[in-house]
Amino acid sequence: MAAVTTKDDDITATAQMCTYCFDVLLQKLHPSTSSSGKSNDDDDDIISTSTTQYNPPNVKCPLFVTWEKCQSILPHPPPLLSKVSSSSGIVTPCSSTTASSSVITDDDTSTHNNNDTNNNDSSVPASTIYELRGCIGTLAPRQLQHALSEFAITSALHDGRFDPISLHELPFLRVGVSLLVNYEECQDCFDWIVGVHGIIIKFGGSNSSSSARGMEQHSATFLPEVAKEQSWSQKEAVLSLIRKAGYRGRITNDLLSQIQCTRYQSSKYRISYQEYIAERHNGKDPLNRADFMAAAVAEEVVRNSRVKPVTPCVNL
Repeated sequence: MAAVTTKDDDITATAQMCTYCFDVLLQKLHPSTSSSGKSNDDDDDIISTSTTQYNPPNVKCPLFVTWEKCQSILPHPPPLLSKVSSSSGIVTPCSSTTASSSVITDDDTSTHNNNDTNNNDSSVPASTIYELRGCIGTLAPRQLQHALSEFAITSALHDGRFDPISLHELPFLRVGVSLLVNYEECQDCFDWIVGVHGIIIKFGGSNSSSSARGMEQHSATFLPEVAKEQSWSQKEAVLSLIRKAGYRGRITNDLLSQIQCTRYQSSKYRISYQEYIAERHNGKDPLNRADFMAAAVAEEVVRNSRVKPVTPCVNL
């Protein structure tokens, strides 16, 4: 059956989409949890829906899958399932890099806390710190029945900026699914609202003082939550996005006037691993073994003992 491209108002991210992402990642990293019992270590990153209790809707839309890791030694108690947002998804910094590929990634490698305006995870302490572990998606409409599984695995294991997520990290993770909707052409690169819209910019410009190379085409995007997460104004967000697109020349008013800008919104939902096991496994952790938790704690102790330089977020 052909996929149906629905109206934007009909496309909504759900808790079931997030539990599905945890299902496919768990089956990939720990095949014995799969009903088939077969290993998923091959290159096939699309897990059969026969091993889950949920089938993604047969619709097409652009999407991103984001994995974050709680920076605590032990996971928190299971909170209730909660929807993060309805349209703008002001929670996790996500963004893409170029328009030359249909698969794009988030460039925010900073840590951030759980104290967000639209975050309804009231049972999670506001001081909880999460670190991005992977975010990959596409601005081109994709059939959710296949793309959700694909990007759940790709963002977890194949985001080139990070080591692949390991099995021991699962209890510390949360996943977010962003479905991109309401695309509109802007009158200029400032015709959008911080905290509501994501933007895609396209423009031509040369990074070289020599004209021999000619004009280069640049393109980049920030998802709706990025500007608010970073407390940026419209101008600060646009200037950062221009640099993110790879342009290193002088930013002039003439350059700004030539930018083609598209705005969009997102429907976003996210859940933690504890919410996942509460919803999917009736609160019984399939990985709840003493040796597993001991290894996970040891891994976190070693990881947190490393001294990391603090760098500002300038290239999201």
